[in-house]
Amino acid sequence: MSTLNYAKFIGQGAYAVNVDNLEISDSSRENLFIYRYLAGAQFNSSGKLQNNVLCGFVALTEGDDGDMKLAPNAVLINKGVITLKMKDLYDKSVNDKSVKVDALRAYAMAAGENSVLINEGVINICMDYDKDSETTMYCCAMWAEANSMLINRGEIHFYGNGSYQSLIRGVGGVANNLHVVNEGVITADVERAFQTRILHSAGHGGSLINKGKIKLKVSGRIMTIGSVTGTTMINEGEIEAVSLATLINGKIPYLFNFPPMATGMYEHFRPGKMLPAPVVNKGSIKIHLVGSEKSGSEAIAFGFYYQMENKDENNETPVRYVSNEGTVEVTQEGPQKYITAELGVNMQLGFDNPVKMKVLKWNRGKSDHVLACRSAEFDISSAALTENDVFQTSDAKLKNLTCKIK
Repeated sequence: MSTLNYAKFIGQGAYAVNVDNLEISDSSRENLFIYRYLAGAQFNSSGKLQNNVLCGFVALTEGDDGDMKLAPNAVLINKGVITLKMKDLYDKSVNDKSVKVDALRAYAMAAGENSVLINEGVINICMDYDKDSETTMYCCAMWAEANSMLINRGEIHFYGNGSYQSLIRGVGGVANNLHVVNEGVITADVERAFQTRILHSAGHGGSLINKGKIKLKVSGRIMTIGSVTGTTMINEGEIEAVSLATLINGKIPYLFNFPPMATGMYEHFRPGKMLPAPVVNKGSIKIHLVGSEKSGSEAIAFGFYYQMENKDENNETPVRYVSNEGTVEVTQEGPQKYITAELGVNMQLGFDNPVKMKVLKWNRGKSDHVLACRSAEFDISSAALTENDVFQTSDAKLKNLTCKIK
């Protein structure tokens, strides 16, 4: 296996297999993708955001506006090793004031829409930059755009000190109809991060399936398998997450600050008629919350978590189906008692906005509560559960927020 210190790029409709050891730390132009995209004036008065992206094995093409973009219809297979070290990328951005860079990114593997990405080797993302940095840092192993398939059969590792403005992204993207499968091993052992998503989609449709092992030890918000609406999520493997619960003052303008939260499977959505997809655990989920004086008083942890952001004024949002056919264990330690449960709903939402939940088969595990909410409507008629398995927070009861059980 040859060791190379430069990125590999292919074009649209192309196919390539990497069998080399790519060790990339130099963020010179030959390893860089200048990613510019339209955004609202609330982010940038020029209307375009610029991200500097350190690349490993990436499909690029020129867009109609002359800017480079991720290339569609590409097939990339990694059978080698890709290691991205982000310190030089950060250092050069801090020292160069001539260009306003809104975020820094690392893409070990990436392509545009209708692409296929397969990792059968090893991907390492070294988050070795200034841990006190206030720059938004996207640390991405495998990233693609709409209608793409991403499969990890090898190993993916995130490590280093990170920062509280860092976003760890394992396999996925923000586009519609992404199909993501983990059949290998993914780990993150990072001192500081704002948010961690391992198998993820911020678009609609598609699927996120874990058949392998995911092991995390990180601060910030942990949404191990997470989506928005209409994405099927299935865990058939192992999820282990240790939450170093830390109350963070986030500087990222388009992300809300919340108290620390960790979960194995996560859906964050807005009201509307769009049909959701089921969320199913057939494997094992273990979440451990490590509290401290840095955690604040409202740190939480769950096996599954749902939150509906805006008010469902027309009561038109469909029922969400969830099934736990495997095992869920949620534990904690720290200076106080935190709220944990096998499933949580709207625990960080202040107003009455009940999510309609149909709980199917449910294997009770080890946690303080089975189902917990601030506002929800639970149908547990198909599960071997009773009203005593449903917990509503005391402040939600005082506010007469909805907690219905059928």
